[in-house]
Amino acid sequence: MTVTGSGREVSTLRKSASEGSVLSFGPGVAAPLGRIRDGVNLKLRVRYGNIRVVTGFTTRPATSADVPALAETQRQGFAGYAAFAPRGWAPPSPAVETAGIRDRLAQPDAWCVIAHEGGAVAGHVGFLAARERGGDRALIAGLAHLWALFVREPYWGSGLAGRLHAMALAEAGARGYHAMRLLTPAGHARARAFYEREGWTCDGPAWLEPMLGLEIVEYRRSLPGSAGDASPA
Repeated sequence: MTVTGSGREVSTLRKSASEGSVLSFGPGVAAPLGRIRDGVNLKLRVRYGNIRVVTGFTTRPATSADVPALAETQRQGFAGYAAFAPRGWAPPSPAVETAGIRDRLAQPDAWCVIAHEGGAVAGHVGFLAARERGGDRALIAGLAHLWALFVREPYWGSGLAGRLHAMALAEAGARGYHAMRLLTPAGHARARAFYEREGWTCDGPAWLEPMLGLEIVEYRRSLPGSAGDASPA
C-alpha cells in the first residue's frame, strides 16, 4: 500500500486523477492517464490546460538516507485523503510514519525504489514479505506485501505510477513470490480503479484500521509468470 495525493478537479483537457497511495501499514495509489514502459523516455502530460514534456525518470534503490524524502511524499499523499475521509479525520503522525518507513527499509526482505526527475523526488514504491496481521505475524509463504506506491502531485498523469507498479510486480516475481497483496482506503475510489485496471481483485469486506482511522480493503493479484497470472504479456 498507494502514488500519492488526492483527486482535484482540473481542466477538461485532462481527467482528474489521483496518483496516490497504498497504505504503509500498509497504505496505497494512483490513477495514471497512461502506462509508461521501459525504453520510453518521452511523455506528454496534459495538466491544467498546459502540455508538459517529461523527459524521463530515473529510479534507484531507496536507502535509509532517503527516509525523510519518502516520508514527505507519503505525508503529501495522506493529506489528500481528506477528500474522502470523514470530517475531522487526521493523517498519521509524521514521526510515526517516518519510524515505520525506517523499520520497513531495514527488513532483510524489503525492496523499495525511489524515482526522480532531475533532482526532484517524484515518487516511490516498496514491498516486503507478507505476514499475518494477527497473532505472531507469521510469514505467508509466496505472498509479497505492497506497502507503498506514491507519486507526488506534479507527476500525476505522467505514467510514473504505472511504471513503478510494473517494476514492483516484476521484482516480486523474480524473487519467487507467487502473488501480492495491498491495503488501501475503501473510500479511495481512484486508487481502487487504478488497481482494478492493473489486474487486482478486492479480497473481502472493508474493516477499520485503527492506526489510520479509516476503513480499508485488501486487494490481491497473481504475479507475472505465476500460474494464476492472467495479465497480458
